[in-house]
Amino acid sequence: MQECTELQQMQAIDAGIIDKDTFFEGFWSFKPTWIFQQFINRPEKIICLFSGNQYGKTSTVAYSYVLRIMGMHPIEKKNMRPDNPIRTYRFASESLPSDSEGGEVRNTQYPEFMKWLPKHLIKKDITVRRPVVDIYDPQGGPDIHIDFTSFGQTTQSQAGQKRCSVWIDEGASKEFYEEQLPRLLAADGDLIYTLTPAEYVGFEFDEFFEQASFYVRTEAVRDRMKKRYNKIVPEIETRDGKDIAVLMAATDDNPILIKKDIDAMFDLLADEDTIDIRRYGLFRQASGQIFKDFDVRTHVISSNQYFPEWVPHGWMHARAIDYHEHVPWACLFATMSQQNEVFIYDELNPSPETMVTLQIAHVLAGKSRDYKYYLNLIDPLAAKKQSNTGLSTIDDLNRMFSQFRKEGTCTGGYWQSWDTKSTRGREEIRNRLRNSKLCGKPFNNRVIKDGIATYLPTLWILDNCHKTKESFKNWRKEEWNSREALLTKDEKDRPQQRFSHFPMAVEALFKHPAFSAGRYKEQLLKDRDTQHKHYFQREAHGR
Repeated sequence: MQECTELQQMQAIDAGIIDKDTFFEGFWSFKPTWIFQQFINRPEKIICLFSGNQYGKTSTVAYSYVLRIMGMHPIEKKNMRPDNPIRTYRFASESLPSDSEGGEVRNTQYPEFMKWLPKHLIKKDITVRRPVVDIYDPQGGPDIHIDFTSFGQTTQSQAGQKRCSVWIDEGASKEFYEEQLPRLLAADGDLIYTLTPAEYVGFEFDEFFEQASFYVRTEAVRDRMKKRYNKIVPEIETRDGKDIAVLMAATDDNPILIKKDIDAMFDLLADEDTIDIRRYGLFRQASGQIFKDFDVRTHVISSNQYFPEWVPHGWMHARAIDYHEHVPWACLFATMSQQNEVFIYDELNPSPETMVTLQIAHVLAGKSRDYKYYLNLIDPLAAKKQSNTGLSTIDDLNRMFSQFRKEGTCTGGYWQSWDTKSTRGREEIRNRLRNSKLCGKPFNNRVIKDGIATYLPTLWILDNCHKTKESFKNWRKEEWNSREALLTKDEKDRPQQRFSHFPMAVEALFKHPAFSAGRYKEQLLKDRDTQHKHYFQREAHGR
């Protein structure tokens, strides 16, 4: 009877007995925005829509699925065609449409989707026992299904189910998200993740935001980032990353809302970090970055463009190692020009679990080439004596590099422990990053003040130093991992361990007087040959 009714309805529309606009009243009433147009034209495997409250992200995504069912989506691969073998979409959120708390249904995906779906396409609605909407295919194919699931359901209950697309709304666990990916393999499907970032740390920042290859930000979001963090970001940005697109919108981007009403609502919130989250969809992690001024587009420079024949030998060169017994070592190479510009130009991240100290030392020596290093620093943990030999890793490295010098493998080098107490290194990095942003590019740091020419101290990272770049970008303070802890405890003021290793090595260099901007003089370069002779004589006597 239902199928007959559906056929009769469509015949009535074709005959003009039923007004088509009335029949599709909900569907045609949707008002597309600029960010919606950007969203439906993205081809990435994973699309994340991060926004402030009440922007309309649920409406945006729900309507896009209706377009797929109607065969009207601009990305052809995302349209449901009659010959598609997998014909089920999964909508996942905290609760099922039939769940309620105090009489309130918390699931927003279901009502929003049903709002835009033409009613005559509904073959069978959800029930308490069966949270699936069966839909007639308007193109004449087999039925299409919308499968509603909640985060609380066990992953085993969803195993083996194939889906052509999954939409996760508002903060699933990482385990739940990872369980959805195998469901998409057979259909080569896609995943959409919508979220207003929480006040506590979730996996979405590291998994999606930091690893995306395409970013879209509305004007309201960009203005906020400039005002709060002094970051000027483009409207559309591409990076080297995974097949992930991130779109960011603010509450202000909802065309139905009035700005003065939005202002009045958020004026009630005193905490600017909370406003960042709730109005602009900005992750809390942004406020916890250790080096807020670091910008990949500014501070990471092309090695081919600026050093086609590699960095000059006549500058001051230094090496530093953040040593660990089991975690990969963070080894980097730095140089300072006569104009007080520091360049991180090479790196190494060897694992002591797969390489012994001698092997790591050989690779380090190879990367060192024929450059002479005035300063060689390593974490004091490397001074710990080994029970089997009575020697420390520092002792081993100095013995090895002395031998390398004699063999002509490299110019040698004397390794010493770095300072762990001073905070000067971090402040020096921040100052240099700010100056680099002012200069815009290397070799542009000469300024005239009171008729006297001086050089702003700057810091640059060459684009072949991927680990260093990622570490500077991602290193931030530790965060509480629950809203309850955030509400009841003070913010943590301790940097997290992850991503800390390469920045710590750079900090160590700037703590040392020999690499200090205040102590570095051009006379040092004039005397370099004499200093090196003395340096290696001292090393030889020490052996």
